[in-house]
Amino acid sequence: MNIYRKSGVVQGIPIVPMLDILTILLIFFIVHTEFKHQVNVLQLTLPQTHHLSGERGDDSLTLLEIAQDGELALGGKKVARDELKNVLGELMRTAPQSRIQVAAADGAPIGELVEILDTITAAGIPVEQVPLRINYAAQP
Repeated sequence: MNIYRKSGVVQGIPIVPMLDILTILLIFFIVHTEFKHQVNVLQLTLPQTHHLSGERGDDSLTLLEIAQDGELALGGKKVARDELKNVLGELMRTAPQSRIQVAAADGAPIGELVEILDTITAAGIPVEQVPLRINYAAQP
């Protein structure tokens, strides 16, 4: 009597054909990849410093300074905080072309700056048109 035994079926995933396929895909993508290179779309000739004229800055700019202790000065003259709204409103009525620039000194409280920007808005000056210059030193 002949008893035939089934040969054991190997369970698992054939790895060699998958490696062949992955190698072919890798070669395909390497060959067909376009590496980016710098493209100059616009040819610009920017002015150098010796081309700039030596004219004065904008005379219509009025500086509103905030000191370390919170004191205010508008155009070099001290202004009380409660009078700032009225002074700014009067400035805009007498010289509507003038602009305000806010400069905060090193160490000036940031809360003071926010309150002053609120006062500028209340005086009818859009805050988007008010440039800020904050001279805060980097803290270690």
